Amino acid sequence: MDWPFLQTVAVAVLLLGGSIAVAAFMSWMIFGPQNRTSSLFGAKPVLAVLMAIVPISVVAVVGYENDFGMNPHLAGAAMAGLLVLYALGEEIGWRGYMNDALSPAPYIVRGLLIGVAWWAWHFWFLDEGSTMQEQIQLLAILTATSFLFISIVGMSRSWLSVAAFHSVAHIGILAGAFDVPTNKRLWMGGIALVILIAIHSYWQHGDKKAASR
Repeated sequence: MDWPFLQTVAVAVLLLGGSIAVAAFMSWMIFGPQNRTSSLFGAKPVLAVLMAIVPISVVAVVGYENDFGMNPHLAGAAMAGLLVLYALGEEIGWRGYMNDALSPAPYIVRGLLIGVAWWAWHFWFLDEGSTMQEQIQLLAILTATSFLFISIVGMSRSWLSVAAFHSVAHIGILAGAFDVPTNKRLWMGGIALVILIAIHSYWQHGDKKAASR
């Protein structure tokens, strides 16, 4: 499409990531809460928002050199913000609605079912150049990640917190579509991941401390 770059990305975010969120909200309206335990901000809104800001801040500081005349730091913030929104749209559905709706099924059952659904939603298997081995690897990666993300949202109860972690993968992978060099993507994603792990650990430590009183 002959649209401005960021406008094109924003539309893709709304149509792709947003489709999962829309499906989740429609399901809540039709079927009710479905054991709903999570929300946008979760148990600690300030920390959830802080986690969502981390990847945006990191990419903004590093900057995104572009050919559409925008300041690299502003372009970096815009790009990362869209990737966080993309991740949030997915997480409202996968680790929000679907995880809650599958409760009280065991953790391993929820992780496997959500992992398979998440893999199928990407439609990678329709790629003519894809091999069976690649599909098995992708399924394994998404299933393992699903278990990890279920653990994160299980502690934080926040879609934003798990979307922050999800966006790190988007920065490392999808940023390639924005002509960001691989080493730069890895640096940005790595820095953001370390900070997010530190915040998540602090959050978890605070919950354990409160529970022991």
